[in-house]
Amino acid sequence: MVSREMFPELAAHIIDAVHVSDGEAVYITGGAHQQEFLEEIGIQVANRGGQPFISAVSNDYQKRMFETCTVDQFRRTPKILKGAMEAMDKYIVLEPYSDPSFKAQHRDKMRARSEGMQPILQIIYGKPGKPWIYMGWATEGMAKMYGVSLDVLERLVIGGCNIDYRKLQADCEHVMKVLDSARRVHITDKHGTDFWLDIEGRRLNADDGTWSPEKEAAGDTGGNLPAGEVFIAPVETKGEGTIYCPVTIDDLTRSVLIRGARLYFKDGMLVPEKCTAEIGQAELRDTLTKFTEIDMQKYGAPNALKVAELGIGLNPVIDRSIGYILTDEKIGGSVHVAFGMSEDYGGKIMSNMHWDFVTAPDITFEVEYKDGSKKLLLKEGKLQR
Repeated sequence: MVSREMFPELAAHIIDAVHVSDGEAVYITGGAHQQEFLEEIGIQVANRGGQPFISAVSNDYQKRMFETCTVDQFRRTPKILKGAMEAMDKYIVLEPYSDPSFKAQHRDKMRARSEGMQPILQIIYGKPGKPWIYMGWATEGMAKMYGVSLDVLERLVIGGCNIDYRKLQADCEHVMKVLDSARRVHITDKHGTDFWLDIEGRRLNADDGTWSPEKEAAGDTGGNLPAGEVFIAPVETKGEGTIYCPVTIDDLTRSVLIRGARLYFKDGMLVPEKCTAEIGQAELRDTLTKFTEIDMQKYGAPNALKVAELGIGLNPVIDRSIGYILTDEKIGGSVHVAFGMSEDYGGKIMSNMHWDFVTAPDITFEVEYKDGSKKLLLKEGKLQR
């Protein structure tokens, strides 16, 4: 169970991970159910000389706003929020909903909100962007939506934060060493996953829960808690194959689980009519359609369909997929492929979508180098050394 006694240590790690310095304006946001923890973060920001600003509303307020406001209202960019994003130096956000399930009823409003929020996403995740940290949370409502007990969700989220970060850093360094100078990768499993991607010349990123001057200099300014992956933006115009994803969550509403998804892509682009799911296929295709339409309007190209990320999960505590992508993508022995936005970590794509599809944790991952030689990084989910 999450307790107040955990708050100081968790808050300190958040602030270390985003590297709060004297005089910086730090925007801290989450849900009203996290108020005490948000305030602990604020106090610790102030103790380091920062200027904390906390924003939190209840799940009921957010639900009523979706019931009250029109589609056109959601399509407008929030002026006050945009000004705050421009003024801040660092951004700390906790999973804001105690029960996100109500969003499934408002797909059109969620699409409109995505359009309205685009200028704000550009401030945070575009170039040059703002340093940020996103932390997960566990509530009864979330546990019910993901079909697990609260104890399980807390173990994955909070337990996934309380790990040996030196060991995680060592694992990330090993993976990055193997991937250094790689030309392409080939990934397979016994469930039907079989694809290749070109990563030649692309920046390697370690989400190891720590800040460093080297990361900041490279433009790697964002991270998640729980941490635990190495990720890269592949070449957007290359790559082909099939990804089997046991469970994911609709990226438009983040409230509808999609099970047994099979994604096919060619020349780095998803082929929506060939993407299927055992449960939730309609939501899968509708979400891809809606984000493609938004990106066509905003960027003049179907950016949502373009390959955006290849990640390797390395968290030692997170051991099962439930559809909560924040934890699923950190499962050791799995990889994930995202489509859509990649601009903030070394790619070239800006999109309103960034949708991760996580494989089962028994991947075989082969690396091919420029000289034609090959090496196994993972064999049936086991990291090779």
